[in-house]
Amino acid sequence: MLMNALIVGFVVAFAKFIDWWGSTQLSRPIFIVALLGILLGHPKEGIILGAQLELIFLGNVSLGGVMPSDITLGSIFGAAFAMILGSNLESAIALAVPISMLGTLLYSVIKMVVTSLVPRFEKYIQDHDYKGFNRLWHLQFWGFELAYFLLGFIVIVAGTDAVSALINAIPDWVQSSMTVASTMLPAMGLALLLKMLWEKSLAPYYFLGFALGAFFFYDKVTGISDGAATTEPTSMLSLVQIAFIGVIIAALVVMNELKKGKKQVETSTESTATEDYDESEDFFND
Repeated sequence: MLMNALIVGFVVAFAKFIDWWGSTQLSRPIFIVALLGILLGHPKEGIILGAQLELIFLGNVSLGGVMPSDITLGSIFGAAFAMILGSNLESAIALAVPISMLGTLLYSVIKMVVTSLVPRFEKYIQDHDYKGFNRLWHLQFWGFELAYFLLGFIVIVAGTDAVSALINAIPDWVQSSMTVASTMLPAMGLALLLKMLWEKSLAPYYFLGFALGAFFFYDKVTGISDGAATTEPTSMLSLVQIAFIGVIIAALVVMNELKKGKKQVETSTESTATEDYDESEDFFND
């Protein structure tokens, strides 16, 4: 358990380290949960949980000053408990969503502490004390990283037994409701994304993806048992297969649009050349 806690603490700190240096999107569930699964010894389960959690939080973005839920923190802890305890996807989702909301509160507190250091930074700059500036910068940076590492470590060490007892105490009817909700939440994530991106011209591709998912077959992963994924046949393509087909269609659309743009430029150039043509040249040529 101690090793698992160290791994989770490291992954949490690493994810926040990536966020600190820019919007690389590498702290998204589809990457960071897969990394967590590899380190915990469950690479297949990590990839599956990462993809499922990514679908749920797909439309979760920060707009203006609005702080969304901390999807990175929620996904890491939800997936970590699921893999360590051998639970299913529904348990991971049940833990990920509320933890992501609590993670926003923690981030706000840390940002308040970091922001309070701004006057000290300004004083160092005014006094040309660049060594003091660097010391304070490293202090607040490593303090930020240490806080998240300790959070990941303590939550796993102190919370695993409590989470296990909580999951075992959930009634069957609640677990059935969680199963239904887990199938609805990915659709909610896609709906949030489509609300920002939807155009009428996208409708054919949307229904094409639905048709591909509804009329073909693959083995659906239903959960994790004894450290291995359990599957059952279903009448849908996997998301990876649909995404692969989607990439091909997107490439064809992009190439077609580029070709149209090139033709428009050529047509515009020819029109400009015709307008600049001087009719007096034909008169003198006669």
